[in-house]
Amino acid sequence: MEYEKINFKHTTPVQIRFNDLDVFAHVNNAVFQEYFDLGRLYYLQKVLDGELKTGENTLIIASVKTDFMEPVLLEDNIVVKTSVYAIGEKSLRMVQVLKDANTGNDKAVCESVMVAFNKKLLQSVEFPEKWKNNIISFEDKVLTGKE
Repeated sequence: MEYEKINFKHTTPVQIRFNDLDVFAHVNNAVFQEYFDLGRLYYLQKVLDGELKTGENTLIIASVKTDFMEPVLLEDNIVVKTSVYAIGEKSLRMVQVLKDANTGNDKAVCESVMVAFNKKLLQSVEFPEKWKNNIISFEDKVLTGKE
């Protein structure tokens, strides 16, 4: 995935907390995933209009891969940029960048796969057409199951 070519349409500001820091005064690498989770949550709330909370279907994370580029410090102004770049029969592929809003430097990149899942049946399901249409409309591009 060449994330540099993506026009990210969703940005979530992140507040760095003192307890996010390790003994070297860097944000602990494990905390980066919490930041990506926030970005993912706000993206899905906006694009799917709250349906993940109220409907029978939800999205669950099946795979996550994070590459770290630079440390994050307490004084950094951090945002998470989020985009869906592919939708398949039962899943979507998302890319997120943790970025310093002041310098423009990329701090980390996260790629994830999320699967449509029925909470009552406890199994994966076809990706809801309404969700697919909402994401395509928000991203303003055609999305296929491939990168």
